[in-house]
Amino acid sequence: MPAPRPLLVLEDDPAIAASIGDALAQDGWRVEAAETLAMGRARLAACNPRIVVVDLGLPDGNGIAFVQEAARRPDIGIIVVSGRAAEVDRIVGLEVGADDYLTKPFSLREMVARIRALSRRLDSVAALARPAATPQPGAWDIVGLRLEPTRQRIVAPDGREIRLTGGEASMLHLLLEAPENLADRASISERALGRRLLPDQRGVDQLASMLRQKLRESSAGQVTVAAVRGRGYRLAW
Repeated sequence: MPAPRPLLVLEDDPAIAASIGDALAQDGWRVEAAETLAMGRARLAACNPRIVVVDLGLPDGNGIAFVQEAARRPDIGIIVVSGRAAEVDRIVGLEVGADDYLTKPFSLREMVARIRALSRRLDSVAALARPAATPQPGAWDIVGLRLEPTRQRIVAPDGREIRLTGGEASMLHLLLEAPENLADRASISERALGRRLLPDQRGVDQLASMLRQKLRESSAGQVTVAAVRGRGYRLAW
């Protein structure tokens, strides 16, 4: 049996990196560490991590570039940790491929809980991609758009491939299989974000916004994710 894949922490502050590493080691993770963008790229190629925790402020470059590179691998989960608390920074981090975003200072217990949730979501996506005993549809064709959540991608009518994050793929799969293509916010939070829906939580809305943008761009506005007041979100075309 192959050894479990490690978790990579890309953080230039030694004290923060040590705290994160200790908390994750206590939770059973094998932790690899990197302090610079160059080191992070080398460790990404060498250790094949399951999840990466990325600080955006690095001494030799912007962590966003690393997130974009790691996001090309659909089997890797990405959590951004940053001192940038503005909503626009969180949205940019999620748009370029991060699965989650934590603002410094953050609770180590919350970080570990979010990593556990992301790991469960990655397991769910991987399970969807495995052949089932009974044939299951792995793709949907809607107005010329090919939706393949198990492969974490959308294929536009012109052949362009649009990659989806694990959360976006899980939400799309849920909407495609739901009656009337409508799912409530609590189900989306549990299935796509891996956590119980809490009051004033914006994660579901941000996830819906990211998925909506990709669907609209790839379908010339014909396919979207529509909010349904008091119920949740619907896949509409």
